[in-house]
Amino acid sequence: MLGGKMQGLTWASLKKNSMLFPLFFCIGMGALGSSGYLLRLALRSPDVTWFSKKNPEPWNEYKDKDYKFISIQDKTNFRATPPQY
Repeated sequence: MLGGKMQGLTWASLKKNSMLFPLFFCIGMGALGSSGYLLRLALRSPDVTWFSKKNPEPWNEYKDKDYKFISIQDKTNFRATPPQY
């Protein structure tokens, strides 16, 4: 430790150890991505209600909607029929 700071945390030591740039980039992108997804879950999920007096049962709004992050099937013209064997 130089002067009470760890190596790689000051700009001068980071220039010497340039291999730390991808590490900081990947950790920063992971933290940003996970924070963004957590924020999306808190704001867009039908299971979370912030104002319970305004809308006491928000999950009823999503009864006929698809609220998944990624939807594989197109369910706009979907009609459930039993399989033909």
